[in-house]
Amino acid sequence: MKVKIGNPKGSFTDEIKFLVDTGALHTAIPKTIAEKLRLEIAGEISVTLADKREIKAPIALASLKVLDRESILPVVVIDVPRPLLGVSALEGLGLKVDPVAGSLEHARPFGAALL
Repeated sequence: MKVKIGNPKGSFTDEIKFLVDTGALHTAIPKTIAEKLRLEIAGEISVTLADKREIKAPIALASLKVLDRESILPVVVIDVPRPLLGVSALEGLGLKVDPVAGSLEHARPFGAALL
């Protein structure tokens, strides 16, 4: 899925292919993308990896645009082979996966969502 990702201040943006991962709570991007977009690290959080290891990872805010919806959402900066679009971003943007079509669709009217 192509996602427009950028610095929340709007100064640096890029369109990147993400893997939609409904098994991932957080959206994850590699450090190289975070540095290119000049994202500011807000702190660290504990994340559980697919192999059940728990690690600390930096978290930042990024502007994400998927389909016709855009918001500022948290992203974890971690060594991933491909950027992952997690469930919290899908919920925040009011999107859901259509497993039959293998695509994203609107889950609700768009507006502020409390996560």
